[in-house]
Amino acid sequence: MLNTLARQYLLLVVSLCALSRHVVAQSSAPDPMGASIPSAVFVDNSTDSGAFTFAINIDEETEDVYFHLSYPAVTEWMAVGFGEKMQGALMLIAYPSSNGTGMTLSPRLGIGNTEPEHTKDIKCELIWEDELVKANIVANGVGANKNTKMMTVDAVCRDATTWKTGKLNYDYSNDASDDAPSYSKTTTPFIYALGPSLHGGPGGHHTGLQSNSPAAGLERHSYYGHFTLDLSQATANTSSAGIPRGNNPYDNRLYVSEYAANAATGPGKTDHYPAPYIHGVIMCLCFVIIFPLGALLLRLLPRVLPHTILQTIGFILVTMATAGGIVISRLYVRSKNFTSGHQVLGILIFIALIFQLGLGILHHRSFKKHKQGTLMGKVHLFLGPLAILLGIINAPIGFVLAGNSHLGIPYAIAVIIIALLFLFARIFLRRYLVRIRRAKGQQQQHGPVGSYPHAAHFGQGTGGGVSGYTGPQAANYDHLGSPPAYDRSTSFGSEDVPLRVYGRKGSEGGPGAPQFPRPVV
Repeated sequence: MLNTLARQYLLLVVSLCALSRHVVAQSSAPDPMGASIPSAVFVDNSTDSGAFTFAINIDEETEDVYFHLSYPAVTEWMAVGFGEKMQGALMLIAYPSSNGTGMTLSPRLGIGNTEPEHTKDIKCELIWEDELVKANIVANGVGANKNTKMMTVDAVCRDATTWKTGKLNYDYSNDASDDAPSYSKTTTPFIYALGPSLHGGPGGHHTGLQSNSPAAGLERHSYYGHFTLDLSQATANTSSAGIPRGNNPYDNRLYVSEYAANAATGPGKTDHYPAPYIHGVIMCLCFVIIFPLGALLLRLLPRVLPHTILQTIGFILVTMATAGGIVISRLYVRSKNFTSGHQVLGILIFIALIFQLGLGILHHRSFKKHKQGTLMGKVHLFLGPLAILLGIINAPIGFVLAGNSHLGIPYAIAVIIIALLFLFARIFLRRYLVRIRRAKGQQQQHGPVGSYPHAAHFGQGTGGGVSGYTGPQAANYDHLGSPPAYDRSTSFGSEDVPLRVYGRKGSEGGPGAPQFPRPVV
């Protein structure tokens, strides 16, 4: 009996111990909704499309950086940077993967106000957990965002509080001196940016950037800003570090700012950089319209001056657009070394245009002096159309380089239509103008059919008198009127005035005899 009671008592003690350990474990385990994960959160609600959200947690033991990043899927990419400016900042840039539904995370280093370069020194990993709803995908959001297509990234970057060009300061005890920047005493600066729009939004005709490569080329941002966070509230040890969960009191899957941007930084700014579009428009205008039109005018008009003026204008515009293209190329990783097909072909075309201009000037000067063609003119004749053709081909190659390959189809349609119009003008309009010039020349030389070629000299249509004469005899011929019509059939039959054969003086002559023209009658 006692043994039975002892066994039951022992069993009860063991059960109570196990229950107590379970309770302790439950109380020390991370809250599924993240209550035990310290974090700092920034939310920008001032954008037109929705909220830009960034939440961060730092493992102070391993210096791993956990973060959440999200924005509506209406831009090509979203990014946050550790630092006060692009120069030297560590940037975490996210964009859709090649299948359009996943996300690619790219750690990059800022090298100035240019496209940041991918770095392999920082290792980042995407994290999927049961509590992280719709993590690392492009899909409709949750809660208030359930009807909005969102880009969402939940990830960790290992040992990312320091990098070769900077440091993420989350310990403010070393910045208590008066010489330290005011923000560093209590806060840490960040930058953020959004890529260009998708040209029609989700489901539009332009899908934008989709790549699995962490070094994929980026287009310039369309929106950017600064903010600061108090990272002393976002540090944790390894056992409690992790992806920050939502902290919205009404919906624990959403985020609200705990530490908003300070007054000095203000809201983000919209970025408009029209230089690439100006470069493309000017180049297309010159090679599709101006240069072909200048060549066409040389075929249609009897003077070379319109051709010279138009081609000179085109050359000046191309020179300006080329200079702009060089400046633009320095802003992007993919083009700063000038090794792409578009850039190499563009430089060759520009050199050809310089030669074309010089050959045209030298040929024109030589022709005016000697009234005969030159080798320079022949080269000019073939080099011009070749440069125009290559310029037309180079445009869609540039669209691909700039990430706007969707412009290729409308460009091709426009080129075909304009080419047909030029072909029509080249064939039919030229014939029409030639007929007009011939008719006008015949009228000036012979006058109207059935009249004397120079009737005006005899007073007809001149107000009387001899043409160009203003003396006292100027009106003496008015009463004579015009001479009779010149009609070969009534004067000499079907032939002109007969000419006597050549012959010797005093005789008709014969073969081999000296020949003399007949005397003028």
